[in-house]
Amino acid sequence: MAPPTLPRSVHAHHPPTTLRLEPLTPSSFSRFGMAICSPLPPSLAEVPAVVPRPLHAPHQPTPGFANQNSALKTSPISPFINAYPSGTGHVLAKPQMSLFSCFPRNKSGVGIDRSISNTAVFQVSILERHPYTSQTFSPLGLSASDESTVFLVIVAPSLASSATAKLASGESIEIPHPPDLSRLKAFVARGDQAVTYGPGTWHAPMVVIGRRRVDFVVTQFANGVPEDDCQEVLLGDNAVGVDLEVLGLNLNVVGSKL
Repeated sequence: MAPPTLPRSVHAHHPPTTLRLEPLTPSSFSRFGMAICSPLPPSLAEVPAVVPRPLHAPHQPTPGFANQNSALKTSPISPFINAYPSGTGHVLAKPQMSLFSCFPRNKSGVGIDRSISNTAVFQVSILERHPYTSQTFSPLGLSASDESTVFLVIVAPSLASSATAKLASGESIEIPHPPDLSRLKAFVARGDQAVTYGPGTWHAPMVVIGRRRVDFVVTQFANGVPEDDCQEVLLGDNAVGVDLEVLGLNLNVVGSKL
């Protein structure tokens, strides 16, 4: 069944027409979850005599020596949260690890819109949230120095109110704490980063842009109840674009599949 569609009137302020991409950092992303980056400078190639201050303090704890002093361990680097209801009548949530193989949207055309000035734009038309669990995407095999491929992290906070959305059948459904699209944000991440969405954070499905597929190890809790594990909304007339030309990736964009 298709997710419900939000009415445009859900927002006190209209969402922006186009989102500006921002670098993903622990500071810029802190209200939505955790941007996972190394706390150490790239030039550090040997075990230091003194533990350096984390690059992204205070969003990262200070590392400590580990593995017979041959490594530095930073823990916790990101939260792993299980906020599922417990007790009688509730299904037990368990930790889950999955692999998402995400193909470049510019090659598949899924979500791509070239109808405006022949410029490649990713159209944010659907958001999802996991109300009771954090969800972490960790890329495999994407080098930090690989400038040909990136992934986009698109998020929105929740409104304090509720909204009446429409199902494809025309039936109305109440959405508690829908996304506040006037504060939708788009971040660009590279191979040396992972991202954790906090419980209840609205976000777009993973968006890879560039030349190659990216495999992500995804960790979260799940109880197998669809409404508990993942909730989705279509944005309808509220869809927002992300300008891809600013990435400078010389994209070979195929036809749109909105």
